[in-house]
Amino acid sequence: MSQYYFAVASLPHLDYDMEKIPTVEQFLETCENNLKPEHLKLIKSAAFDNLELARTNNKILNNWLAWEKNLRNNLVVLRAENKNEPPEKYLREDQGTLLNYRFISEAYESDSPLNAEDILNLERWSYLDEIEVGHHFDEIKLLVYYIKLQILWRKQSLNKEKGTRKFSQLLELPVVSI
Repeated sequence: MSQYYFAVASLPHLDYDMEKIPTVEQFLETCENNLKPEHLKLIKSAAFDNLELARTNNKILNNWLAWEKNLRNNLVVLRAENKNEPPEKYLREDQGTLLNYRFISEAYESDSPLNAEDILNLERWSYLDEIEVGHHFDEIKLLVYYIKLQILWRKQSLNKEKGTRKFSQLLELPVVSI
């Protein structure tokens, strides 16, 4: 197991409610300067939207991918049921039995897409906290850090004004100031 004391110690602590978020570029630069090539490749492969990634030789990354696919498959099932459609054609590769987490239903039933995303992101964060336990100065700590960093940047990119503008564009309606 590799130890990356300097790399981990040089990174700012991430908190779900933080406002000043380090850039992904800064993080990757730190990794490029301090990690073994195979660990750098592993971390770079963990792009938040890269769920099509094949199984890797890293158990932690595989667990994360399976958990995230399961979450999204649960949402697919709920949406399909709501539209009276079979969900099978929308499901990502089978991850076994779909787990019925309370938070998924809570997010699905939320009146606000922004609130729903926040519910899901908080659970993602919590799951990442669990899989990070026992990893303090290794590639797993950095892998989890990278995924969390991406969650924070995605969270920051979502806001009511942008959402209203995008919704209006999709419907070709005039933009109404909030």
